[in-house]
Order: sequence, then structure tokens, then C-alpha cells
Amino acid sequence: MGTAEDTAVFMPSASAGPTQIPGSDSPGRGGPYPEAGRPRCTPVNGLWLQDLESLEAISQDDDARRIFLRMAALSHAGSLPSFIAEVAHDRELDATTKGHLTELAQDERFLLAVEEYLRRTQRIH
Repeated sequence: MGTAEDTAVFMPSASAGPTQIPGSDSPGRGGPYPEAGRPRCTPVNGLWLQDLESLEAISQDDDARRIFLRMAALSHAGSLPSFIAEVAHDRELDATTKGHLTELAQDERFLLAVEEYLRRTQRIH
């Protein structure tokens, strides 16, 4: 997980004095536009970047995309238990793959994120 500095939101108050610019030793204006000569970019959380790479990898693989969209649809319909049972009894899948699919199928937030990412990037690909 990232540090508090990675995820902090800096909101200057109208009554407060100068705010600290992330990564700076001197006070500045704060907000989205730092003093001249100061970079505007903030650290990107490594896990967040890894999540984006995973979503992109899924979107580029036809089989993975189809499986994740199927799991998302089953999740919406409340039918994931039957899918998980299917996976458990599939003789073509090894134990590791079964474990990964079961874990992912039980993560409704991840399935929703994958479905939304695939829907939004469908036009681009």
C-alpha cells in the first residue's frame, strides 16, 4: 500500500496560511498549481498502476475478456455460485487456476471494475 503522502489530498483553506507542497521543503500556494518552477505531478501509487496494467492485459486477451465479462454478468444475476461449482469440477483446469478463478469470481468490486474498464475502452481498442 502507498504511504499517506501518496494518497493525501491537499486542500488549502481560505483562512489558513501557506500550505506545504508535497515533496517540497518550503511552503507554497498549495492546490493544483504550485509555485513557478515546482513540478505539478504527484507520486503514483505502484499498486494503482499495477491494477491498470492488469485491466489492460485482460482487455487485450480475448479469452480473458470473455471469461471476466461472463463472471461479471453472472455476478449481476446472482449466479456466481453455479460458475464457481463449474470451475471446481472442471477436469481441464489445474488447482492453481481454479483457485485464482474462484478468488476473482468472489470479488464483486473487481468484476465491476473490469466490466466498466472493458466497456469504456471498447471503443478505443
